[in-house]
Amino acid sequence: MAVKSMFAPDVPNNDGCARPIRLSAPEGSVVNCKFPAAVAARMGVGHFLTEIIYRALSDVLPKKVIAASGGTPAAMNVFYGRRKDGKPWHSVIIRGGGMGASAKNDGNYVYIFPANGANTPVEIFESDTPLVVEKRELLADSGGVGKMKGGLGKREVFKVPDDSYAPIPPINLGIQSGRYIYPAEGLFGGKSGAKAQFLVNGVQGNSYGLTQMKPGDVVTIDAPGGGGYGNPSEREPQMVLHDVIEGYVSIEEAKSEYGVVIDPTTLEIDTEETDRLRKSKQERF
Repeated sequence: MAVKSMFAPDVPNNDGCARPIRLSAPEGSVVNCKFPAAVAARMGVGHFLTEIIYRALSDVLPKKVIAASGGTPAAMNVFYGRRKDGKPWHSVIIRGGGMGASAKNDGNYVYIFPANGANTPVEIFESDTPLVVEKRELLADSGGVGKMKGGLGKREVFKVPDDSYAPIPPINLGIQSGRYIYPAEGLFGGKSGAKAQFLVNGVQGNSYGLTQMKPGDVVTIDAPGGGGYGNPSEREPQMVLHDVIEGYVSIEEAKSEYGVVIDPTTLEIDTEETDRLRKSKQERF
């Protein structure tokens, strides 16, 4: 997939695309492991291979690769328990994350790459479970800064009702790890995206195991951002201004990372101060 996307992105998948490619997977390696190694979550390793191949070929094909993506791997969050009438239920939310940026494009927001999946609509999740989605929003400043910006992650807040609709405790949540420690890295001077975060009632939760909740509990899951591409000081100031107006980038990050000074009242660029700040940043880059 990684090789094809670089050389023939517009050609439909077919057998001929794979014929020129030769694979080396020595026995005992992570891509050809031996018993009794665990392999149930092998898709996670497969997702990272795309990122690794891009990085390995970045020096020879800099215009063809993309930075690391926050949606790699496509971490699943599994909710399950019993409704107030005792009937079991379960549902899965695939977290996703910001896609990595490339030489020509910003990363897509909240993307499940390279699986090309989609988010479960809030209405479907709430009709399928006894939980309430209090918030689903893009996370400002979560995309890795760069000449091209990494895609934004998102924040989702789930509440266990404590009224007459409350399910029978415990309500179980299995978090699949990914990007909680190591963020999606940028390329060619672009910076890493924001890391993932998991909170239970505002306190850091266990992002590598099972969490048991009770009525009234609130969990927050922050999807990570994608890596940026290129020197942030080379991003077009008007693109930075657009991101600020849309709420994707804060005025503070516009100045500190991109060197673009924006008046918070008029939302106009201070051209003179921006030129001065960017010149000093370029000298340090």
